[in-house]
Amino acid sequence: MKVVLLALGSRGDVQPMVVLGRELAGRGLPVTVVAMRDFAGLVGGAGLGFAPVGRSMRESVLAAAGPDGRVSSNPVSYIRGATRWLAGIAPQVAAAELAAVEPGDLVVAGLLSFDDGAALREITGCRVVNVLFAPMLPTVAGGSSVLGPRHRTASRINRAAGTAGLAAAAGMCTSTGRALRASRGLPRTSAGQFVRLVRGTPTLLAFSPVLVPPAPDWPEHACQTGAWLDPEPESGWQPPEELAAFLAGGPPPVFISFGSVPGTDPDAGLIARAATLAGQRVVLGSAAAGRPALPPDVHVLAEAPYRWLLPRMAAVIHHGGAGTTTQALLAAVPSAAVSTGADQPFFGRRVHELGAGPPPVRKASLTAGRLAALITDLTGDAAAGYRAAAAAVREQLLAERGAQVAADRLTDGLIP
Repeated sequence: MKVVLLALGSRGDVQPMVVLGRELAGRGLPVTVVAMRDFAGLVGGAGLGFAPVGRSMRESVLAAAGPDGRVSSNPVSYIRGATRWLAGIAPQVAAAELAAVEPGDLVVAGLLSFDDGAALREITGCRVVNVLFAPMLPTVAGGSSVLGPRHRTASRINRAAGTAGLAAAAGMCTSTGRALRASRGLPRTSAGQFVRLVRGTPTLLAFSPVLVPPAPDWPEHACQTGAWLDPEPESGWQPPEELAAFLAGGPPPVFISFGSVPGTDPDAGLIARAATLAGQRVVLGSAAAGRPALPPDVHVLAEAPYRWLLPRMAAVIHHGGAGTTTQALLAAVPSAAVSTGADQPFFGRRVHELGAGPPPVRKASLTAGRLAALITDLTGDAAAGYRAAAAAVREQLLAERGAQVAADRLTDGLIP
């Protein structure tokens, strides 16, 4: 038996799966990760088996984006674009999964591959457990659900909204599963069946109870493990000369990144104007090759380990994804979210509620002036309070053993 991790999505979906895979491999279990071919280095560097999807993340996302190669910041358009992307890569995903999974394997599926896992169970007889990196299970507890409209109270309206939200997401979340089912003549999964699949499959909730308080009505087979974090910071990583020189050339800058999905990187001109208005230095986390020259106080960075980079920043402005939110809090620096949709507004709001930063801002309404005001807030008089709150959360996060708890549950019989 081997463990097959279906890590469909961006780096934020793949990185925690690799952390879990490393923990399982350390216990003597063979592990294979199914992910876009871009992540061969990340998976291989952890010593795990790799079953690549035969498409590039960047090329496939941009092919599904708008005519200008940009991913829309409108939530509805964003979901439509994600659905087009998943439909475009579905045949390659199905082929990679069928090649990787054998009878008796244990499959761990993420939200975008829940239906894939269920189909693989029908096809191969494998065992399946799901993982959520954001609180998507329907519950009365509004503070424990991305989909609950009454986030400050307990209400049956929250549970109804969560159920409706899952049903609405079924079309997107079963995109690759449809191709897998079609390859074996299996019927597609309806919206109602998808909701029952999410509720009825053993599930690991891979997010911290600090960020997401446990809900009283989550299913008994749902286990909140805590976030799956790398055990050690990237102490051995060496920054490029340009980054090292920039960091040494002035006070700590503000890091700004809107995620690793191609086409979502921020407008460099807007960032530069905001930095000038706020009088702050900025590191722009973006693959920004070919962009016009930026002022010397704005440094463009293609990639760096967040465990190394973020503690060296004065503050962090990000898209509000579960992984980046957790990494910013681990760095114990002030942070804020500029969100599009899905789980991003939820995690941005939670950072504010924990006292570690101001309220989130919608990306669709972002201007240079609003971004400058956000930078000023994060680095001004309120910064000390934000930093103290983030440091308190960091201590709680470090006390969690998310990947170890998840591995314990997988090896001790979370599923029959």
